[in-house]
Amino acid sequence: MTDAPEIRAVLDCSAVQSYAHGLVHVGEVITEVGDERAFVGIPATALLEAHGRCLDDKVARARLDVLVHLPATQVLDLTAESTGSIAETLPLTDGDLARSHAVWASLTHSAAYLTAEPRESARLIPEDRLIVVPNEDA
Repeated sequence: MTDAPEIRAVLDCSAVQSYAHGLVHVGEVITEVGDERAFVGIPATALLEAHGRCLDDKVARARLDVLVHLPATQVLDLTAESTGSIAETLPLTDGDLARSHAVWASLTHSAAYLTAEPRESARLIPEDRLIVVPNEDA
């Protein structure tokens, strides 16, 4: 028996950015998953890219720091053991490491995939696991 957390959903970089911009949709999913005593996975590469895109926004970066410390989130590290499998998805994402890591994590954990960029991931994730979140206020 493994002590690994049950990952029910995975955020791609665009979903992490949606949270950083203060939109509530990702937070709602995290709350629902946490209520079921499970976790939302945040690929470390997606988190890194989101931080890089928010360098000039102190509030957004503060929200990213909050995100990774929420009780129902788990940062999914890029490990020596996972790199070979994640690399196999790189050609499918046009070399986008953050998206490859998120796709791999979603498929590995049979988890929902949260994204604000569904066109980029639609062919890689089963339709019933793709959850689209906004990346800006309507």
